[in-house]
Amino acid sequence: LAQAIAAQTTSASACWAGAASISHPIRQVNRLRRMMRAPRYAVSVPALLRSSASVRAASTLPAPQFAPVKFQKEDVEAVMKELPAFNFYEIKEPVPNPYQSSTLDRSILLDPPAPALVAPKTEFSKLENGLKIVSVDKQGLTAHLGLYVSAGSRFETSANFGVSHMVSMMSYASTAHLSHLRTVKTLEQLGAHGTATCTAGREEIVYKVDVMREFVPLVIPLMVGNVLFPRLLPWEVKAAHKKVKEAQGALDADAMVSELLHKAAYCNNTLGLSPFASERSMPYFTPETIRSFMLDHFAPERMVLVGVNVAHSELSKWAMRSFADYNAIPLKKRDEAKALYTGGDLRMEGSSPFCHVALALESPAWGQAELASVTLLQSILGGGSATASGLGAGMTSRLNTQVVKQSPYVESCAAFNTSYSDTGLFGVYGVAQPDKAGDMCAAIAKCLTGMTSVSKDELAKAKAMLKGKLFRQLDDDCHLMQDLGTQVLLSGRYGSAADFAKAIDGVSEADVAAAAKKLLSSKPTVAAYGDTHTVPHYAAVEAALKA
Repeated sequence: LAQAIAAQTTSASACWAGAASISHPIRQVNRLRRMMRAPRYAVSVPALLRSSASVRAASTLPAPQFAPVKFQKEDVEAVMKELPAFNFYEIKEPVPNPYQSSTLDRSILLDPPAPALVAPKTEFSKLENGLKIVSVDKQGLTAHLGLYVSAGSRFETSANFGVSHMVSMMSYASTAHLSHLRTVKTLEQLGAHGTATCTAGREEIVYKVDVMREFVPLVIPLMVGNVLFPRLLPWEVKAAHKKVKEAQGALDADAMVSELLHKAAYCNNTLGLSPFASERSMPYFTPETIRSFMLDHFAPERMVLVGVNVAHSELSKWAMRSFADYNAIPLKKRDEAKALYTGGDLRMEGSSPFCHVALALESPAWGQAELASVTLLQSILGGGSATASGLGAGMTSRLNTQVVKQSPYVESCAAFNTSYSDTGLFGVYGVAQPDKAGDMCAAIAKCLTGMTSVSKDELAKAKAMLKGKLFRQLDDDCHLMQDLGTQVLLSGRYGSAADFAKAIDGVSEADVAAAAKKLLSSKPTVAAYGDTHTVPHYAAVEAALKA
């Protein structure tokens, strides 16, 4: 038994030597707070992931200085001594809990460590192979790790539709160092089996693990090894086939509207391609298809490793060790077709008892100056729900006062904005009783056309609300990690909350009016799901927005 434990511990920790390359939740139209019977877009909180980060990129930010990290040959025994104590197999006799009667106001630590009162700062470094490393150490006990890869469904072709989703379903399986069982058991022993995820989106694929910070040296090699040299065993790939139908069945009305909206807005191109595999993907759901996609897109130059609540020196050191003895996948030139916004109309009857409708317009791409104004427009429109009230519920926003409160048949309504590398979508998503969906659409169109008129007081309030929400979201480690990874992956730069606040303060009433006119000049996109029999014809919606 001792030999088995020693061998397994060595196997689990030896993955520090691993490396090379591969590679997120489907990127929602907006990452918004959930309301009763309300869609994911249906809240006025702006998405830090997309809207806020995009605006920050729009300001003239200097490129961060990435400290170079050189590859080094190290003694394996010396490296092993740096690993935290870890037993793959835990066999213990049950003992009474000595802290059973302890109350939360009494420390159970005999020697509590002194707090390290160090102001958190964003640090950057880069490996010789091009992998970017970004971290912020807030001295938290739980480390949040994310590996972001510039790949996704927009890079798929007719020969491999759904391959991004296939990659995510094959995450944390067998690798050159660990079997699927040992990978899962290692994560379980580290308490990270419930937080280890991989999600594929339209422009990125993200691996995430949350773990106690002392176990970071074990998790980084496991993540890197798992995503860079998976074995993709045929029987494991075949076993994942059933997950395709499960994923399709798990899509709720909000996700369905998001899919319909993108398919209509970018018909048959780039962002219109679904990040979900479907039944037609099954014939080429094979190890060869997945491996080929990885070799084409997952070079380290297209990757960013992000850590929150982890020392930057530790993150860089173990990332370097994970790549040191392996040749990374070489960077290949890829055909990056520009997203073509077409606008359009797409509806689907569904099991929902409500009618879910989204009206969208083309918005600025990532990094454009108009994004600050567009984000403020989203805050001005806001949102509301028939069941939500109180502080932060958007009670005074335009959509709440002009749409939700004007009809007892509207369940919820909210503005959304999402930006991609070369385009974006801005609009309103509402949920109503089926017979009154037409009235709701008319009220939403009236709100959208009214965006060109914004008072000074209304703009000042929107600025204060947006900045307040932005700064409060910095306390959320998951939001912070997502923001870091997305910004650096798409732009190579990072803007802080203070940078975004400056961009907000610099927006004038004329800027907001100009941004609104530009939005309204694009063709509308209509997506509806559920009972859609009263949703107006596309031409009627288009005419209402031009009125």
